[in-house]
Amino acid sequence: MLSQIEGKYMYTFLKVYEYRNISKASSVLGFSQSSVTNHIQLVEQMAGAKLFERMIHGVVPTEQGEIFAKHAYRFMKLAQEMNDEIQGIRSTIKVKALESFCVTQFSEPLVGFLEQHPRLEIELTTAFQQHIVDEVLQQKVDVGIVPFHPHIAKLKYTPIVQEKFVFVCSSAIAVDELMNNELRMIGFGNHCMYQSLTDKRLAELGKTHYRNITYTSLEMIKQTVLGGAGIALMPESAIKQELDTGRLQTIELGEPIWIEHGVIEHASAKRNANTALFKQYIVDYFEKEGGHVSIY
Repeated sequence: MLSQIEGKYMYTFLKVYEYRNISKASSVLGFSQSSVTNHIQLVEQMAGAKLFERMIHGVVPTEQGEIFAKHAYRFMKLAQEMNDEIQGIRSTIKVKALESFCVTQFSEPLVGFLEQHPRLEIELTTAFQQHIVDEVLQQKVDVGIVPFHPHIAKLKYTPIVQEKFVFVCSSAIAVDELMNNELRMIGFGNHCMYQSLTDKRLAELGKTHYRNITYTSLEMIKQTVLGGAGIALMPESAIKQELDTGRLQTIELGEPIWIEHGVIEHASAKRNANTALFKQYIVDYFEKEGGHVSIY
């Protein structure tokens, strides 16, 4: 089968796999839909298996398709690494982390790393914990930074920093008024593990009925809290200025919550030298800044 594989067919397969839609994949690839369909048929012939089920509104990978995708990502990554080494071109390190971590903790180490290694590039994207874990397991990204140890055998986890989280509300609103009326919690929603921490803490205090207001941005959450719409669990470092100037106030709902952020990578994947260099820089940076204590 290897002698029949062409890179463009593998790339087409992965785009169809990611978009679950031949029309969308063809638009991204710049091929006609018939060409994309032909590529997929050729890949299926080479694999000797049906890789997609055709549905009304797109396609769904078969069990064999999921297996093929796992190895296709490895194939394309190795091909890219080989090309980078031969051509001596810039190398891109793919990193995925929580949006809140990027805002509060990640800017300085990223800038410092790129200043020391100007030939390297960082492709940074954000997601919630489970999505980050999935992408590292599938080797779609080189390094993930997560707020909780995933405890998965295939992943190597290295703790880097603990961050203090506190419940806050606008100083213009009385805490008793917020807590005794219809309570509104502002956060990232059920996809975020911070929501689980919030639910657990409020349940411990007998607060089981409240309304969730969901946003995708830490800044949007902060602005909504400042407007007096409700309370939120936030990184203390993200609201230092607002706390210092009295625009926000902390709410005593038990002990402060500490979250340990750590780097995850695929345990069995062969890391290139640049990924290893990046990971070591990040670990060393946070150790120098105080290690497992809040940077704030």
